[in-house]
Amino acid sequence: MAEVSQKLRREILEEKRRSRTKKILALLLVIFLLAAAITVWRYIAAHTYEGYTVTSELSATGQLPQYQNNGNSLIMYHNDGAKAISGNGALLWEMSYQMDHPAADSCGNVTAVADIGGRNVYVISENGIPYNYQVLYPIVKHAVAGQGVTAVLLNNGAEDYIQLYDINGNLSVDINTKTKTDGFPIDIALSEDGKKLVTLYLTFDGDNLISKVTFYNVGEVGKNHIGNIVGQKMFENTLAYDIIFLNNETVCILRENGVSLYEMKETPRLLSEKNFEAGLYDIICARDCFVVVAEDTETKQKIMVRYNEKGKETAVWKTVPDYETLVLTKEEIILFNSQKATIYRNNKSEKFSAEFRRNLEALLPAGGNRYFLIDMGGIQTIKLSETKEEKE
Repeated sequence: MAEVSQKLRREILEEKRRSRTKKILALLLVIFLLAAAITVWRYIAAHTYEGYTVTSELSATGQLPQYQNNGNSLIMYHNDGAKAISGNGALLWEMSYQMDHPAADSCGNVTAVADIGGRNVYVISENGIPYNYQVLYPIVKHAVAGQGVTAVLLNNGAEDYIQLYDINGNLSVDINTKTKTDGFPIDIALSEDGKKLVTLYLTFDGDNLISKVTFYNVGEVGKNHIGNIVGQKMFENTLAYDIIFLNNETVCILRENGVSLYEMKETPRLLSEKNFEAGLYDIICARDCFVVVAEDTETKQKIMVRYNEKGKETAVWKTVPDYETLVLTKEEIILFNSQKATIYRNNKSEKFSAEFRRNLEALLPAGGNRYFLIDMGGIQTIKLSETKEEKE
């Protein structure tokens, strides 16, 4: 009986040992895989690509169309029509129209093309269906929301109007302003949900310039306020020149000497204000972030600073390459001129740097390691690679 008990005890101990060994091996495997994943991630997050392959190509026939980036797609438009291509070069949608001075604005998968100086508006829904309507007076500027709601700034020669239309062209909001009392309209911005509108006007008090920013809520909250106005900010002796929604609830006001951020869940509340006394070269906004290029007060050299949607500094570049145009996304910063392009990740590492034999018009994101390379010869979709330029 004692021998049986000892044998059973040995078997139990042996089973526990085997079980413990399996657990240790499994844990070691997890640690190994995790370490390998971290190594690969660090390599990808810090690796610099030096070349690219061309994955698709669209040659220019005649004059290169106007274009704008919309997430990972590219919107191209001209007097006769517009089209959108994806990051892999596939046609997403295409439509025809006749406009003298087309201008495009996008939000999510919706794009609105308006005839500046004319009265036509075309809105392309996320499924590629075009809607067309005419407004009452010549168009000065427009902005579109994610559902196809479009804010249009109009001028009839004597007065200005800011009107909101749904995707079918039904007028929902009509705001009338006069130069004598309200000033000159400079910009309008519309939230993603189409319920918050911000306008920028310039006026004078004697010889003093005043930039007047007005916040409208055209939803339920705004119905309780006169003219749907839920807030106003006056910048005295300061030129404000642009207003942008960083997301559905954050408004960025660009000034000649800095940035003002307002949270606007329903009514506006100041989040952060950045003033730059030294030279201010660039302020660029994107989804949930903005970048400022300014003069360092100590070194007198250009520095580049990235901020989040709350105005908190998240990265600083002490060295900034020469560039003519800066493009910002939530993940990257692209700087380029006609001969060279540099891409930085948010962790400050350099993702791509190359010189070009052609005169570069633009380098725009197309998702992941893909980009739209635009020059006078046309538009190429490229993928970053380890080698110099080649074609797949």
